[in-house]
Amino acid sequence: LQRVADRANGNAFMHGIPFIWCSNNLTVAFVTQAILYREITGDQTYREIETAMRDWLFGVNPWGKCMIVGLPAHGDYPRDPHSALTDQHQIQVTGGIIDGPVYCNIFKSLKGVHLRNVDKYAAYQNSTVVYHDDYADYSTNEPTMDGTASMTFFLGYLASKANAK
Repeated sequence: LQRVADRANGNAFMHGIPFIWCSNNLTVAFVTQAILYREITGDQTYREIETAMRDWLFGVNPWGKCMIVGLPAHGDYPRDPHSALTDQHQIQVTGGIIDGPVYCNIFKSLKGVHLRNVDKYAAYQNSTVVYHDDYADYSTNEPTMDGTASMTFFLGYLASKANAK
């Protein structure tokens, strides 16, 4: 937890996870670890970064994009994920967390990755990190089973806390 917090130092979004493939999986895993640490120890040291990383997944990021397909229902979420169900049959994979942003050098080095549509987030891309809501970008926009499983725990945790009030 401390290493991620140290990496986040100076980042406007308090995001300290490396932008490697499946960065969102690592982000939700970090949130889970921070919750467990806080619940077990009662120590609030990482509460601020836990909250910032949660918010990142729900859209407080450079793209203003919630990283979960279908959430919120009328908000900005991945509409063109790298999913055959969505692409071929127009079936939305609601609840799936997508891979997340990657370093530009990863995006540029992958075979077969390209953009099928105009990048609607071009104004928010930079020379370090990219995210594309585009079917052809499987590096940033593919729903992941393991990340979605982790997100299920996290959403269940939030629901249990809301219902306890």
